[in-house]
Amino acid sequence: MSDKQYFAAIDLGATSGRIMLDKGDGVLQEIHRFPTPMIRNEQGIFWGFEELFAGITAGLKKLVPVAARIASLSCDSWAQDVGLLDENGKLLCHPFSYRDGKCKVSTCARMQYVEEFFPELFKRTCTILHIADLVHYMLCGAARSNYTMAAISGLPLDYKLFAPAADCEIIGTVNHPDLPELHGIPVISGAGHDTAAAFVCGNPQPGEIMSSIGTWQMTAEIIDEQSGIPDDFRKLPLPHRACARTKGGMGLWPFQQCVKLWQERGDFPGYAVLDDAAQKSGMTDALDPDTPELFSPENMEEAIFSVVGKRLTPPEITALLLRGTARRIADTVKAFDKEFSKLIAVGGGVNGSYFCSLLAAELPCPLVVGNTEASAAGNTAIQKQVINS
Repeated sequence: MSDKQYFAAIDLGATSGRIMLDKGDGVLQEIHRFPTPMIRNEQGIFWGFEELFAGITAGLKKLVPVAARIASLSCDSWAQDVGLLDENGKLLCHPFSYRDGKCKVSTCARMQYVEEFFPELFKRTCTILHIADLVHYMLCGAARSNYTMAAISGLPLDYKLFAPAADCEIIGTVNHPDLPELHGIPVISGAGHDTAAAFVCGNPQPGEIMSSIGTWQMTAEIIDEQSGIPDDFRKLPLPHRACARTKGGMGLWPFQQCVKLWQERGDFPGYAVLDDAAQKSGMTDALDPDTPELFSPENMEEAIFSVVGKRLTPPEITALLLRGTARRIADTVKAFDKEFSKLIAVGGGVNGSYFCSLLAAELPCPLVVGNTEASAAGNTAIQKQVINS
């Protein structure tokens, strides 16, 4: 067996990104965390990809001491947004963010929007790459479209601007000039969509339902592969084709944005203290995270005050938002209109016992709390299968 049995995951969420390391034992170590930067200007809301990639390279440099033992690395990210590349493979602009709210949250809707409102930009676009694919491209020079991203884009798999497809395979090796010590490490296009990676980790079985809870919540039941899988549900990468019928919506985004505000003004005592205060606040109301006014306000706290018609304390806001998110997830489970033996909940959202207690109280079935690092764990699990197959 090779001594190169470390696996690095670049796990990008809509709020923050992380470099995670699995030393072959399935235990994930956080190496580096960095914000997911957003840019607002007169044309809309964009992702600051240059700053994002700087955060990635800063984290990868921390792996240099163990570079000789790293078998591979791979990136997973949110699925909707893309970078637009010109004929020379250069980014034409900052990637548009779904947070601008100017079109539906899908790659298909975004490309229609660009074609209609930025026709010259669209004409110059030769290739589109989803965010995880764009990171891979920057690291190794290979432009490939990950299957998990393309499959839920709303675009046909043979869409003219997609790069050649990739599905659980090595697409190149690190050759970025800022990372010379990592040159030669294989880059794997695995479960590019972070939710697909989380589902791989959670491994729900027929009769169970699973929810990946973070900025968004995606809830899915597994379809028996022998019963036939509609193309729209083929969302998990090989060899995990027992795919999922998925429903979802906003997750903890409003709460995350409030925490960011509280941290900036020195009004955040820590999650445990805040949860305890929320439980004691007496707040029994709930605010649906899918409330339109909460989708992309410049100040989330003020948006909440406007919606509820009064000012609230941070503990009251916490209770209001977490109960609303728990209720939304429970309603999503009920929308499947069938009985389940359990809900497996994974992702950063299940880190807190207060939120889990709220969720358990709302669900029509028992709650099982799974891996809080599900996306990164699914990412490295697929890497191991590719490298060791």
